[in-house]
Amino acid sequence: MIKIDLLKNHLNHITKLMQLCTLVIFVLMNNIIVFAAPVQKINFWNTQQKGANIFNRNITSDDIKAAKKYGIKFIRLAPDKFASLHRDFLIGNADDYRGLIKEDLEQLKKILDICYQEKMPIVITMLSLPGSRWKQNNQDRDDLRIWKDEKYQTQTALFWQDLAKALKDHPAIVGYNLLNEPHPERIFASKEVHINTVHQEEAQQMLYDFYNRIIKHVRLIDKDTPIILDSSAYADAKTFRLLMPQEDQNILYSFHMYEPYEYTNHKMNKGKYQYPGCINQKQWNQKALAEYMSAVSRFQKAHNIASDKILVGEFGGHRMSAGLERYFEDLITIFDKEGWHFAFYAFREDTWDGMDYELGNNKLPWSYWQAIERGENPELNRKSTYSAFSMIKKALNENHP
Repeated sequence: MIKIDLLKNHLNHITKLMQLCTLVIFVLMNNIIVFAAPVQKINFWNTQQKGANIFNRNITSDDIKAAKKYGIKFIRLAPDKFASLHRDFLIGNADDYRGLIKEDLEQLKKILDICYQEKMPIVITMLSLPGSRWKQNNQDRDDLRIWKDEKYQTQTALFWQDLAKALKDHPAIVGYNLLNEPHPERIFASKEVHINTVHQEEAQQMLYDFYNRIIKHVRLIDKDTPIILDSSAYADAKTFRLLMPQEDQNILYSFHMYEPYEYTNHKMNKGKYQYPGCINQKQWNQKALAEYMSAVSRFQKAHNIASDKILVGEFGGHRMSAGLERYFEDLITIFDKEGWHFAFYAFREDTWDGMDYELGNNKLPWSYWQAIERGENPELNRKSTYSAFSMIKKALNENHP
């Protein structure tokens, strides 16, 4: 009897082993996504990740498939432009948050499901929060109430707690980027203030307290999803000299890079500047770009923060800027050297063509805009061979130590 029992046990072990092998084979054959299991989300960021921003009104599976084909490893997604029956998508009304809008949440989840099906990780960010309505949805005016009235920060913490509860188990999500380009320093002046000299100490303290409150609320619900924090002055790299790190270890710190702005902004450039070259009485080249971003690496050294906790959440320039491919090449060379994650802005934006690098550097034909006015959805002649996009595509598919 003992031998028979032992034989039965061996057969049971063999059967379980065969079942496990079958499961492993099934996973490999179907290329099932494993990057976003809750306990593994921070592991996604262990190696340098190269992505793109999509801030669109509509996102289709074709967009995601194209992004995947080009080598885009993650998408930073802002849902604020999605259609809603309410004043502000998801939030309902940024003047008074009362809970997530159910139908908006379902719409967002459908997009996330598409991304999951295409094996595309997502960082979700918000352009609007309670008391901080996105400028383009606010008659082109800054909404600074969130920095002046604590009730909006309380509402924001509840909003992110609600959103974390709704999304924490979604397998596409690999990061919560709490607020896109915060600028609390603006409350100290009615006009634009200089980011390097004015009120940054106050701004960073406000930002630290604001983030700390939200992080605590989120972590009550979701202890695993990485949280991504933009610095002040619209996430400018130079403000990292005063950025205050949070105690939570599951944090990435983010900046955006569009400097020199006189070059990357088409209205300011108007064909006057090219890269590399003298821009606004300063010589801009790779060395100058590295110097502009040097506060980030100093922040890392001062606070013992690894490069895999730094994200260049946005970088880009108007597609008509002369020398844009060299600008991208030099920026990406620096990002790779530092080991920072990065996401270019933007991939196939459907509300503005200025940073759609697959369109080259010429104006779109007038017939396109006429079709838009008629409510049509005309096809764009996108090509991956245009110089600026070719540089990005090359970088996306290069591996660096």
